[in-house]
Amino acid sequence: MSDPEQDLTLERSISAPEPGELSYEDSNASETSSPPPSPSLMPNIFTQVSFSLDAFISQNLEDELSELPVLANQVYQNLRSDLSKTKHQIRHRVGTTKRQIQSQVDNTASNINASIMVWKKNMKKASVVRLMDKIAFTLGMFECCCTPWLVSQYPEWIPLVHTVQSVILIAVRYVLYKKKSWHLFLLDMCYFVNAVVLLYLYVFPQSQALLGAVWLLSQGPLAFAIITWRNSLVLHSLDKVTSVYIHMSPPITLYVVRWLYPDPTRYPALRDMSVLPTLSSLAAAIGIYLTWQVAYYIFVVVRQREKIKAGKRVTSYTWLLNDPKGGAISKVAHTFGEKYSILTFMAMQLTYTFVTCLFALLLYRNFKLNTIFLVSLFIVSVWNGACYYMEVFSKQYEKHMEKLAADMTSAMTANHSTEKYLELKDEHQKQEHDSHAATEGAKTDIEKKNE
Repeated sequence: MSDPEQDLTLERSISAPEPGELSYEDSNASETSSPPPSPSLMPNIFTQVSFSLDAFISQNLEDELSELPVLANQVYQNLRSDLSKTKHQIRHRVGTTKRQIQSQVDNTASNINASIMVWKKNMKKASVVRLMDKIAFTLGMFECCCTPWLVSQYPEWIPLVHTVQSVILIAVRYVLYKKKSWHLFLLDMCYFVNAVVLLYLYVFPQSQALLGAVWLLSQGPLAFAIITWRNSLVLHSLDKVTSVYIHMSPPITLYVVRWLYPDPTRYPALRDMSVLPTLSSLAAAIGIYLTWQVAYYIFVVVRQREKIKAGKRVTSYTWLLNDPKGGAISKVAHTFGEKYSILTFMAMQLTYTFVTCLFALLLYRNFKLNTIFLVSLFIVSVWNGACYYMEVFSKQYEKHMEKLAADMTSAMTANHSTEKYLELKDEHQKQEHDSHAATEGAKTDIEKKNE
């Protein structure tokens, strides 16, 4: 316990200096002469400094504590703003990715649907084509089997059968050619000769000049066209069966009328005409041919020139002369240049008609030669058909199967891509859900810290 006297002495020494000590002003006026402070003053100084430091710390602590809610609120707002921006960026990225994935899925689905529609359309079209091919095959086989039977047993039916079949097949061919702008092919000489044969059979059966003309034209240039133009007996092709029939039917019909028809009074022009008069028959045949040729040149080559150049019409002349596989005929026709190619071809065709008509004169005189000639033409058409099946149709079938395999592969690839896109879509949806949950969790933590 401290002594009261000492405490009183210490208090007095702090509050009132002794008479002999210097004042504060005197000490400032003469620092060199002031003595060092008394040891009794040191505790008082430390006490004042400690009190001042405590007051300063207390004041700053109060200020800082008062500002702490403001700072915490500011930090919370900053974090909330950052989280909101992050959340918006995540949603924007996820939304953009979702839109891209959805767009890709929609495009893939649209492509698949379009492919399916095209495939169904092609299958429907192919089914129609197959039906027509089946009909053509049936008619071709019926013609090959029934014509010899009718020739041997009922030859009087051949002209009528020829007429009915010609009308039907020409009508069918017109429909087929009309879609391809090929209907000008129906104005070719082979159809013209068929019409002239019908004219003889039903209108002028007594005309010997017309008989000589149709015999030479049908047994000559029309029959030889099977060899010249390589007509093929392809039974599944209605177009090729029609081509063979158009060239074979008039020679067979006139062959029956000349050698096998049971009623000689039906065609009186055959009476007393065991041999065709050479000059008159040739003159009539060439005259009919030139009539057709001039009409064809005026109404097709000249009047349809603009449409032919524009590609709206196709003729046998343009098809043959512009075909890169036209062979020797196309090369010879272009001997005098492109400008005169049609006229050159017409001159070639006139020469071809005249030469083959000379051979047809011999056929009228000899039954066996005529029979061998027609059988040979049929064999040639069958051989051409066999070549078509082995060399052309088989390759087309292989290409068709390869295309079908490629289409199936494309469909499977598209289906796999769709599944992959859907999986990617689900993954991004999961990522969006996780990011949303993380954002909500961070927001909750900040609210707890703020509290």
